[in-house]
Amino acid sequence: MQNGSLRYGGTSVRAGRSRNGGDVKFSIMILCVCSAFGVASPACRAQRAAAPANTTIIPQETRTADYSALGALPDWSGIWVLDFPKRGDAPPEDPVLTPTAAAELKVLVAEEAKNEEPATESANCVPPGMPQIMFQPYDVEFLFTPGRVTIIQEAYMQVRRVFTDGRGHPADLDPTFNGNSIGHWEGDTLVIDTIGLGHRLPLGFNRLNHGPKLHVVERIRLTKPDTLEDRMTLTDPDVLAQPWHTVHTFTRHRELDQLEFICEENNRNPIDDKTGQVSTILGSDKH
Repeated sequence: MQNGSLRYGGTSVRAGRSRNGGDVKFSIMILCVCSAFGVASPACRAQRAAAPANTTIIPQETRTADYSALGALPDWSGIWVLDFPKRGDAPPEDPVLTPTAAAELKVLVAEEAKNEEPATESANCVPPGMPQIMFQPYDVEFLFTPGRVTIIQEAYMQVRRVFTDGRGHPADLDPTFNGNSIGHWEGDTLVIDTIGLGHRLPLGFNRLNHGPKLHVVERIRLTKPDTLEDRMTLTDPDVLAQPWHTVHTFTRHRELDQLEFICEENNRNPIDDKTGQVSTILGSDKH
């Protein structure tokens, strides 16, 4: 990060360039300095004068219309709990792996044969990220607002923001756990396109991790009044030899609410720094 400084009196305010090359705007810093010191320097006066020209004011009637339009969307209210496979269900599709990923899978299967807890990142409370965050054994909730669908997972208290305002993916994405998601509605089906999943986190098959170019497309819809289906198509040139399709369903519970999930508060399987193995902490907590 390239740094510079803005100095007012005896106070310096740092400025710089963001990781994607964009300038950190001085206007925010000037406002902070002006507010903090109650000054009326030329810079402060200029900033105050320029602020209205750079501010987009959305008329009240437009905001009201945007929220009214939400009434045309399907009812996804309530808490949605993941359905576990049942006897008689069709077997899920197995992914077709690249040679490198297939070799890695053999190593993982051999490790599992030792019957030892694997030292995965989740043992240190690192969230799994997409796509696995969508089929954790915990519930999810959907919030509709104009131009956005927000998906809240109870697991790790993760939040996905799906922008439905017509924007595209940014040209320069920093890798994140849940990636960058844009979406649109096709009738009653929400179609979500997610990229920017640069971390090597679970693909959702065995303990294989995905690569930095994983691309996930979801089609989420109601199949019954209280059943929600999430069909995923995953492409990953580093791990998958061809697109992999998964299907998960959720059952609605209107009477439930999400609970707070703080993994670090009750983590009983951390990775031991000395051995690199997963430890097991038993016994009651001492207060």
